[in-house]
Amino acid sequence: MNADPRRQQADALLKNLQQTQGGQLKIFLGAAPGVGKTCAMLNAARERQQQGCKVVVGLVETHGRADTEQMLQGFELLPRRELNYQGQSLTEFDLDAALAQKPQLLLVDELAHTNVPGSRHKRRYQDIAELLAAGIDVYTTLNVQHIASLNDLLLQITGIRVRETVPDAFIDSAQQLVFVDLAPNHLLERLAQGKVYLASVAAQAQQQFFQLESLTALRELAMKRVMNHVDSQLKTEQQAKARHNDYLLQDKLLVLISNRRDHEYLIRAGRRVAEKRQIPWLVVWVDTGALQTPQAQQRLQSAFELARELGAETDILRGPSTYQMVLPYISDQRINTVLVGAGQKRRWLPWRLPLYQQLIRSGLPLEVSVFRATERDKSAVTPPVVPLFGQKAGYIFGVLTTALASVVSVGLQTVLPSGNLVLIYVLAVVSCGLKYGARPALFTALLGFVSFNFFLTEPYFTLNVNKGDDVATLVFMLLIGLVCGPAASRIRQQLLLLNAANRRSELQRDFARQLTLVHQQQDLWRCLASQLKQALGCPVHLLYWPDESAAIQPVPEHPLQALDWAVVDWCRRHQQTAGRFSQTLNASRWTALPLQSEQQTVAVMLVEFPASVAVLRPDEQDLMQSFCQQAVQVWQRLQISSELESSRVKAEMEQLRSALLSSVSHDLRSPLAAMMGSAESLQMLDGQLSPEDRHELLQTILLESQRLDRYIQNLLDMTRLGHGGLKLQRDWVALDDIIASARQRLKRFFPQQELWYQTETALPLLYVHAALLEQALFNILENAAKYSPPDQAIKIWARANSEQLCIEIEDSGPGIPAALREKVFDMFYVVADGDSKRHNTGMGLAICRGMVGAHGGSVVATAARSGSGSRFVIELPLSSNSKSMD
Repeated sequence: MNADPRRQQADALLKNLQQTQGGQLKIFLGAAPGVGKTCAMLNAARERQQQGCKVVVGLVETHGRADTEQMLQGFELLPRRELNYQGQSLTEFDLDAALAQKPQLLLVDELAHTNVPGSRHKRRYQDIAELLAAGIDVYTTLNVQHIASLNDLLLQITGIRVRETVPDAFIDSAQQLVFVDLAPNHLLERLAQGKVYLASVAAQAQQQFFQLESLTALRELAMKRVMNHVDSQLKTEQQAKARHNDYLLQDKLLVLISNRRDHEYLIRAGRRVAEKRQIPWLVVWVDTGALQTPQAQQRLQSAFELARELGAETDILRGPSTYQMVLPYISDQRINTVLVGAGQKRRWLPWRLPLYQQLIRSGLPLEVSVFRATERDKSAVTPPVVPLFGQKAGYIFGVLTTALASVVSVGLQTVLPSGNLVLIYVLAVVSCGLKYGARPALFTALLGFVSFNFFLTEPYFTLNVNKGDDVATLVFMLLIGLVCGPAASRIRQQLLLLNAANRRSELQRDFARQLTLVHQQQDLWRCLASQLKQALGCPVHLLYWPDESAAIQPVPEHPLQALDWAVVDWCRRHQQTAGRFSQTLNASRWTALPLQSEQQTVAVMLVEFPASVAVLRPDEQDLMQSFCQQAVQVWQRLQISSELESSRVKAEMEQLRSALLSSVSHDLRSPLAAMMGSAESLQMLDGQLSPEDRHELLQTILLESQRLDRYIQNLLDMTRLGHGGLKLQRDWVALDDIIASARQRLKRFFPQQELWYQTETALPLLYVHAALLEQALFNILENAAKYSPPDQAIKIWARANSEQLCIEIEDSGPGIPAALREKVFDMFYVVADGDSKRHNTGMGLAICRGMVGAHGGSVVATAARSGSGSRFVIELPLSSNSKSMD
């Protein structure tokens, strides 16, 4: 894999940016307790304090040393938090108090410490990570034996397995790694003088870590760790400034693990190799479909957690054979180095090569490193527990099927030749292999060989064979059984893998099909919870925040407790898994997983696994991750759709606002200007005006004020129509009365306009709001009168059938183009521009359609039947209780 200089520079700049964000971490590293880490930390903190920095001691362990307690004078001490554990009152570092006080620099001793159960986090380095995220600088101390990748090496050096370890990735994130050194012989002198531990503890410590050989080795390890950290920082700075180009081939390390044995030592060895060579590395496990015991699942999860802590990428491959799945993966990922365990010798299948030999003979340009666990590593590994169902039940099934095959064969001995009877035993072997695997099948094959010899070959009921044909039959029977048994086992494994893959594909297909029907956020989370509940077989809930308050889909049967809300809050703020099966607030019965989109937690998924589940299976984790990724993509689509809809509404509102302003500026200002001009003439020329002129000016004021009142009434009607505030007060009324009232109103404003009305006899009564329907007809008539010539009459036709009443109004104006016949019903839209608007606000037709639509009717504009002009057709549904006119 060729290194890209630009990408290296970008990664280096990103790493520098991440280190400058939040608080700064400084670790004082020592080879062993007593080298002076705490004193060095206090001295460095005092220098910061003298420079004006606010320094608070969060926790410092003095171990009863008077000189250390004296150095604490002058510092502000943070009170410790008291916890009750198993009837004992214990004190612990108060994380919440430190976050509330938020000093510039906080001192927290013993980075590898394990917190008292009941604390927010399981480990102290997690507390410090939260402090750093809050922008607080932290000084802390660490001994080299607590570094996770060195755990196995420390076991070989000291003979002691250290249980409290800190992930290497956390140490690598520190801005400074200060090596606090003291010669081993001087350290032993300090131990003898009681300056490291009290006398009761010093004797035991001298038998463990405090031996000259062990201290020297630990000192060398600490030096190398600090040097690697400095080299890594130097390389990052050079890459960020593009000081050099690296044209060397970048290696990649692959660590292959198994769930049948503890491979944590193999992962730690891989970390050391990757760190020494400065190469990326991966940890991979191949699922061949074999039965997984709870112990195997626990080992696998622990191995993956350790690999992630040490900075490795993890992956799971699924297939019938480890070798068959790993080989193409190595080629696709361009892996150069493979680290595998030596494994165990196959006693039953001596011809099968170990995995590392198969990789060596694969022909790929690979460096295959084989790591064999030491005796101490083996002693630390818990022997795998073989489940009763997986092994003993298989052997019992083999005995029963062989017995059944023997009974059937003895009964058919007189009917079938011995060659055919062999197939009955082969069927038993295949059945056992399909159900329980290879080893019970091989056992069944051997048992069938003995049984066939004992019951079906002469002399009977002995293991002797007299005939040569029987010997050949027995040999072929054994060979067929030995071949068919493992073959049936492999078919079983492939079938299990195929069933699991089909089930996962069906779940994803159903989920994808349901996602296409989702249009709201709450439906999305409800769909995700329902699908995962079906897939996992346990309650699943989604919490999201549509506003300031949290919403949950679906609503749980029992309300969440305070601890559960703390889990949700932590998962949301830190975008990390919390609760059960995690190292944060794991006393909760819920497992919280964040759903992230561009560094934002859009929702938190709560899963309540059964109490019998001790560990999360990798396939369950993959399934949840896959579903969550699909849901986040749909959430992004919904957000984009919402933003586009909001933009569209804003654009329409802007168009409406512009039209309203244009209409108000032209049409509403015209009557006001006429009224003001007439009023000023009356005021200034009152004595000079004749009675006729005065009457004309007063008439102008009256007419223009009425026209202004109509415009304002139209605006109010449109507001009520738009907000659903228009209530229909229906009554029985005749259409002729409504037409007559509208004609009378039209005559007041257009006295010269003629109106021609023709109707059928016996029109039914209408059950309508008479005033609204009159206003709708008047708006159309007024619009027609504005555009029709004075000598041309406006024509009205009315007819009815059993279902609806149709009213047609036709004028002789210029007409409306076909492309604009629908737009004339939009608010503030007019066909003509400029002065030819003729006092038209563009609201009348929109109000007409709204009022008729409120009655369940419709209004459309068409061309006139003859000549120029427009025709408006109103259709109103007739009520079942309509009455005919006499």
